[in-house]
Amino acid sequence: MGNDELMVLWPRHPVPCALAIVGTSAQGALLNELERAQAKAIYTVSAIISDHVPLGGSLQDSISHPPQNTIGLPNGPLTIYLHHGRHNAVYFDLVPDDRRRLQTIQVEVESTSPHAAIQAARTEINQLLDSLQRRVWLPLVIARLELFDANKQLLGYQLQLPFSAGIEIGPLGGIHQYPVFAEREALVREAVCSSSPYYRLLCAFRLYDGFAQLRTWLKQTGEKLGVDAPLPKEMKVDPDLLTGLGFKPEFCEGIRTVHDLFGKLTKMRNGVAHFLLNNENQPLHLSDGNTYLECSAAAAATVHYSFETLRMFEAYFSEHLGGKLARGSILPMINQRAQFRIKA
Repeated sequence: MGNDELMVLWPRHPVPCALAIVGTSAQGALLNELERAQAKAIYTVSAIISDHVPLGGSLQDSISHPPQNTIGLPNGPLTIYLHHGRHNAVYFDLVPDDRRRLQTIQVEVESTSPHAAIQAARTEINQLLDSLQRRVWLPLVIARLELFDANKQLLGYQLQLPFSAGIEIGPLGGIHQYPVFAEREALVREAVCSSSPYYRLLCAFRLYDGFAQLRTWLKQTGEKLGVDAPLPKEMKVDPDLLTGLGFKPEFCEGIRTVHDLFGKLTKMRNGVAHFLLNNENQPLHLSDGNTYLECSAAAAATVHYSFETLRMFEAYFSEHLGGKLARGSILPMINQRAQFRIKA
């Protein structure tokens, strides 16, 4: 790996769609040095504003992706404040691209920790974006954050880790999809295609909630077909993956299986799903940087394990049931494709 090659600096165990710090090895060394020193400094955080977050490709693709939004800056760069009342206000610099469209929002953060600085900046920039759409609904998201030290030296990028895996198709006759898996595979794609950690978390829970019904269907279908192979046991959770994603060791205590993991995260899921929970007066603030970080880790872990659990059940089905259920199915031939049009 070259000195200028991008790598994941944090978390220790990167999983696609997790929020991560990305940079070169030299930037990582400097970040670690500043984090250890805990000296108060002025950091600058620059947010690349777009209408979507790039989800696929390499790390280089993610930081090179051109932003798209509909905010114009006809008079050039603009400095504005967001006022929260009394003495609580923050100044931002809005920087245009060569078309005089908003490209970045920059803000200064005083902190003893570069990681804390980037989370605090995300909160304030998100709240500015929330306020900008009061009159007109605008699709505005932070595609990535760029962190600079007091000398304006780039320390790294914070972004959602892209899905970098790919497949090559062909030669291939076709794919068989059984109805029992269709809705569940749709949920997986919903989670993967969303850039919101909150929606990803909800999709993962919906998928996991359906596994009890799937297990019952597999058992009953196996009995009808005379299959006595035992169903797969509850999948184990790797505690190193959880701590590597940023979960605290005390959270991981008692988590042995996927069931344990989803049980521990149920309160977070309920907070995402409902505005006010159990008459609590403080709803979950979706623009808060720390909330976003925590839910990103939770979504990455739950999407990972719900998908792996689905693959486990699909492997069982393919090995023990698929061949028996396929009996009587025709083989659609390419020279007969006129018979296999969609009937709408």
